[in-house]
Amino acid sequence: MEPILQALDAEWSRLATSPLARRSLIRWGRAHPAMAGLSDLDGVLRRRRDPCLARDLLGVLARLAPRDELAARTLLQALMPGLKRVVREVGNDDLDAADDIVALAWERIRTYPETRTGSVAANVVLDVRKRYLKARHLDRPSSISMRREPVADANPLEDQVLATLQLEEILEAKRSGLVSPACFEAMVRTRLGGESLAELAVEAGIGIQVVCQRRWRAERRLRQLPLAG
Repeated sequence: MEPILQALDAEWSRLATSPLARRSLIRWGRAHPAMAGLSDLDGVLRRRRDPCLARDLLGVLARLAPRDELAARTLLQALMPGLKRVVREVGNDDLDAADDIVALAWERIRTYPETRTGSVAANVVLDVRKRYLKARHLDRPSSISMRREPVADANPLEDQVLATLQLEEILEAKRSGLVSPACFEAMVRTRLGGESLAELAVEAGIGIQVVCQRRWRAERRLRQLPLAG
């Protein structure tokens, strides 16, 4: 199993029965009948497997996710079987597939439109699959204008955000405050340095979803630069 998936499973085993989980479940259950009566987050996953309950349950998590990080993390875990299937089906020849697919899923979950209809699980997994495949099939430039030899096998998502920028422009985005130091580090170390999201999370003592979100923020900000369009 890929390091990021192993790390997420290990993180979940600690989180599922934590005091934070119990407090959140009490709060969610009071406001949303679909979440009532649960004592730990593993109970959410068990209830998610019931086809009569899954739609309402995931709908609650999706509505909470943009403003509640634990709800977002719970929804991510609930969708892991589908995301792992995407990794196997379309990313089996890409060493970064699991990292990229998890990052895309986290971004989609944290920005899930409250008014969107249909199955949350299907919507998120299909969105992630589509965006990952689109990124992989972008025309790849020979370098990212960093005065070095052409990169023969560049990361497609790195290309999408960084290919048209020069190193000085990326550094200036950090110096000007457009990209925070933590977000800048997550982006550069994983996209350019080849480190995994799991490695950064372990080093910093934070959850992988935090590293995913930091990198997403940096890349979203860089897309705002004129040359990134």
